[in-house]
Amino acid sequence: MKRVIIPDSLRVPAVAALLLAAVVGTMLAAEKPKASADKTPVRTVWPPAPDEPRIRYLSVTSGAEDVGAVRKARTASLKDALLGRASAAGATRNPNAFVKPFGVALDGFGRVIVSDTAQASVFVMDAERRTFTAIGEHTKQAPFRMPVGLAVDAANNIYVGDSGLARVLVFGPDLALKRTIGREKELVAPSGLAVDDSRGRLYVVDARRHVLIVYELATGRLLRTVGKRGAGAGEFNFPTAVAVGPDGRVYVSDTMNYRVEVFSPDLDYVSSFGSLGVRPGQFRRPKGIAVDADNVVYVVDSDFNNFQMFTAEGEPLMWVGELGERPGQMQLPAGIAVDRLRRRIVVTEQVNRRVQQFERIASSGR
Repeated sequence: MKRVIIPDSLRVPAVAALLLAAVVGTMLAAEKPKASADKTPVRTVWPPAPDEPRIRYLSVTSGAEDVGAVRKARTASLKDALLGRASAAGATRNPNAFVKPFGVALDGFGRVIVSDTAQASVFVMDAERRTFTAIGEHTKQAPFRMPVGLAVDAANNIYVGDSGLARVLVFGPDLALKRTIGREKELVAPSGLAVDDSRGRLYVVDARRHVLIVYELATGRLLRTVGKRGAGAGEFNFPTAVAVGPDGRVYVSDTMNYRVEVFSPDLDYVSSFGSLGVRPGQFRRPKGIAVDADNVVYVVDSDFNNFQMFTAEGEPLMWVGELGERPGQMQLPAGIAVDRLRRRIVVTEQVNRRVQQFERIASSGR
């Protein structure tokens, strides 16, 4: 195997590694998430001084007001419900704010796309243009039932995995529906998506079928199905998310096996990393996953209320987050996306009903 060299700009200090175990243990002891009563200054960089910071907190967004796009609120009516515009959970829809954000993706225009499972909506927010738009909000019938996974291709088409419809819906940059992917019984509960533009592939993990499904990006034709339910190499147990590295390797968040599985660009099993536990590099409920331009792998853990960073070979680097409501703290995070050009990191939180943005800081020695 190729020798792994961890850049100093990402190597986690030993003290921080020990701190991770202590913080995680504290989180696991809490029966219910509670609002933070901490009066200490808000933490905005990780790791803390005196170590050189690697990750910086940027902002938090809960809805339209945070991007300067306040609109008149609307609640779900009986007509909405009959037409399918009420949420899958029966909750009142709020076109101005998140209720239960899950998946997240970034497009080439700087927009942040977020799926909201409680509202059966997919929001597109643009801080620069001050817009906060729900896909399909002006149509007679909402296009979604249970939108979960998201991905964006090089042409800025948006792919939405809908577990309620058992389909992937494809929207153009203008948010108009272009086509659907997935024939009857091909998909049961598509939960995570990733696009490999260079190889013309769309990857879909199906949580209930326990497989990774590969489609031809241009045509939507089924190419291959990988895996089955189990705990062996190349098998899955309720996989949640998938990501593609710049080298074409595929990473699957294998949630109930408490690990990440790695496949070659040809979809041969390569390795896995992670196990059930509270030490750095271990997981309790890994969900969202992303890979940046340097092949650093980011994995959200909804039980640890953080995201961890790994080398492409699975060696832990550092972590960001802890239980709470303040900036940099999290409650039930789910999705993560990275901008390979701008070094942005975006994380969704279900309990706090918001999206947090961070950035990876270039080392002073690089």
